[in-house]
Parts: sequence; structure tokens; C-alpha cells
Amino acid sequence: MTTVVLRPPTAALFDSWLQSWDEWGTADQDGAGVFFAQKFGWDLRSPQGFARWVQLLNEMGMPGAVPPEGFAPQSTLWLERAGEYLGAVSLRHTLMNDFLEKIGGHIGYGIRPGARGQGLAKLALAGALDRARELGLHRVLVTCDDSNIASAKTIEACGGELERIVPREEIAESFGAVEDLRRYWIRL
Repeated sequence: MTTVVLRPPTAALFDSWLQSWDEWGTADQDGAGVFFAQKFGWDLRSPQGFARWVQLLNEMGMPGAVPPEGFAPQSTLWLERAGEYLGAVSLRHTLMNDFLEKIGGHIGYGIRPGARGQGLAKLALAGALDRARELGLHRVLVTCDDSNIASAKTIEACGGELERIVPREEIAESFGAVEDLRRYWIRL
């Protein structure tokens, strides 16, 4: 079996990424940072828009990077196997706003639907934890919906300690949450 690698985003995975996007359908691609392209009106179905987005994702992880207003500096890695895009993980270097402190946390990840059940989420999260150590972080916040048992198990397998389950009512009005949220801390 071909090895899965964590790598910086690359425009070379354009076709495979588009196939993944179609698999996701209307669901949000956690960890992928699609909202940056939406913020700037870039069409990710065009090679030019995709390339601009990939460039921004890579620049945001560089030392001294200045992200778009309202966003934290972050490092993004993609999972790839033999030229196939499998998913993404993003590590926010700081919890710079109320949303990240309460809902988003330091790390977000998502595995394309057709590649789930292969341990890829654990690989992605472990890679983000390695990057967090490189940045000198001492602990990171990782969250998931309470109903997302697979994600909860992944976080726990990577050392996540459940802080609490936040009732939807506490976060629905401010953040539009539709279900309870699990908050985990991972000490590095």
C-alpha cells in the first residue's frame, strides 16, 4: 500500500481536491480553510482561484505571516497518497478571538468521505500536534460535535482530555451551534 504523507497544500492536487469537494457535497470541509477563498471571492473550481487559495494557505503558516483580517495565523497540511487528496488539518497558532476560544479551538481537520475509516484523522491530528510543538505551544484546544464519536475517539487517542461538553444553548445564539460541543485539551 502506498504511504500517506502530510504535506503543504499544492496546486498539483487540483483535480483530486475537486473530486473530494464533490464528495463533501454541501457539508463543510473541516480543516481545509475553504472560507478564505470565499472571503476573497475566489472560484476554487478554476485553476487560477485554486492556485491563489493554495498560495494563501501556505503563506499563512510562515513566520511573521499576516493573515486576512479576523483570522489567526495558521499552518495547513494536506493528506496525500499517490497524488490523491485525502483531507486536511489546520493548526491555528493562537486563539485570537471569541469564536476560536469557545468553538473552533487550535486544530480543525477533515477527511474526505471516501477515505474515512483508515486512521487518517489520527495521522492528521498527530501531524498538527507535531507542528504545535515546533511552534512552542504547550497545550492545544480541539473541539468536535458531541455526536461525532469518531472524532472524539481520534482526539482521545491523541491525548485529548475532555474539559467539558458545552450545551448547545450556551453557544447557539452567538455562534449558530446546532448541537452540543465537546472541548478537549491536549498537553504537549
